Amino acid sequence: MHLQTRWINRKKFLFFTAALSSMLVLRAVPAFGAHPLLTDDTFTQGKGNAQIEASYQYNHNDDAGVKTQTSQPQVQITYGILDPLDAIVTVPYLYVRQTQGGDTTDNNGIGDITLALKWRFFGEKEGLQFAIKPYVTIPTGDEEKGHGYGREAYGIRLISTFDREAWCVNVNLGYLYNEYGLQSNRDAYRPDIWYAGLSGQLRVLEKLWLVGETAVGRNPDVTSDTPPAYVLGGFIYEITKNIDLDVGYKHALNKPATDYSISGAITVGF
Repeated sequence: MHLQTRWINRKKFLFFTAALSSMLVLRAVPAFGAHPLLTDDTFTQGKGNAQIEASYQYNHNDDAGVKTQTSQPQVQITYGILDPLDAIVTVPYLYVRQTQGGDTTDNNGIGDITLALKWRFFGEKEGLQFAIKPYVTIPTGDEEKGHGYGREAYGIRLISTFDREAWCVNVNLGYLYNEYGLQSNRDAYRPDIWYAGLSGQLRVLEKLWLVGETAVGRNPDVTSDTPPAYVLGGFIYEITKNIDLDVGYKHALNKPATDYSISGAITVGF
């Protein structure tokens, strides 16, 4: 019975580690941009305007015989406090399945809620613009299940956009500091994560935009110095002036990154 208990506890530990590792690689690049992009732009809602984005992302990763599948529905609400200043609240929910050998384990629950401000401090319309976005994650997710950090995490992102009527290019530099709630996670993961991303949007039809992105970040795993990197492609379709539909596909450029992700969202402006 003692050996069986040890085996069950080790299985749970491996599951939580895989789940948190997958989440850390994903959350190292918080999803702030025009979905499906993760790299953000400098555009704001304008004073008194609001936007609700309902999204879904499926992530698949297979590493050393351990397959981790994560489904993440998410709601993001953005409100324009001033013309150049937005407040953003992001609420994720996680469904995680891990398969190792013939054993499969599932769990689900709310993830860590993110609160952010985006301030465009240079530029107003077309041309070069700059913004800064500080954010904090609230430990609403269960760290024992790998759904959250277990403690507040703090980040900041510097955003640059060069905008033209039919296209734009975005550059992001970001930093995330995280102490983690569990000692086992503090031993296994780095507290300081940097991130750099480049994205672009191109109008190919009156209501259709093609989008693309590539990004790289510091590996949170202390046993690896290889930074996860990926490419992403997709489209945004303007159903109406205030409603957008989008689809994206993200693929790893190296082993530390999540193998692939598929995402979609509907965004409604008010």
